[in-house]
Amino acid sequence: MNFCEGCNLACSGERCPKCGRKKLRAVTDEDFCLVAQVDRNFGDTLKCHLEKENMDCVLMPYGTGVRSKFALPLERYLLYVRYKNLEHVRQILQKNA
Repeated sequence: MNFCEGCNLACSGERCPKCGRKKLRAVTDEDFCLVAQVDRNFGDTLKCHLEKENMDCVLMPYGTGVRSKFALPLERYLLYVRYKNLEHVRQILQKNA
C-alpha cells in the first residue's frame, strides 16, 4: 500500500487517485489517512467513540467560505485516522451509512 503525503491518502496504485502525484511512499501504521467527510454531529460522536477505543482521530473542519466569512462553525469534517485503524473505521462508517 502506498501513501500520498500531499493528500494523506492510502492507495494501492502508483499514483494518488486524488491529486495524481507519482511520488508516493510506503504507508506506515502510524500515518494519518483521510477516511471520509462526515457531518459535524456524527463526527463529534464518532471521535468520542474512537477515543474510548484508544484510537487516534483527527477532525478537520471543512465547508464553504460563506460560513467562514461569518465566523460560523463549518458543517462538515474531514476525518483522519491512523492507517492501522483505517479498515475498522471504514466498517463503522458503512454500518452508519
